[in-house]
Amino acid sequence: MLFLNKLDGDIMIELGEQLKQLRKSKKYSQKELADIVGVSRRLIVDIEAGRGTSLLVFVKILKTFNKTEKLIEILNTTNISPKEMYKSENK
Repeated sequence: MLFLNKLDGDIMIELGEQLKQLRKSKKYSQKELADIVGVSRRLIVDIEAGRGTSLLVFVKILKTFNKTEKLIEILNTTNISPKEMYKSENK
């Protein structure tokens, strides 16, 4: 199934499962990861079950596992205002 066709809840569950597998591959317990990130073990349990988290916690987890490539790509995107975009498209 294409990513964009998935329901938001299904995406959250899939992300949680991927983070769980990443944690296990690094041999971290949920408690160890929670301590590194600075959150409760319960929050790690919830994230791995696809029950959501804040963007800040998600970024901290990605940084812990050295998985920030897409964040860097997003942050390096040039911001063009709609007005500038319109001008450049209508020259």
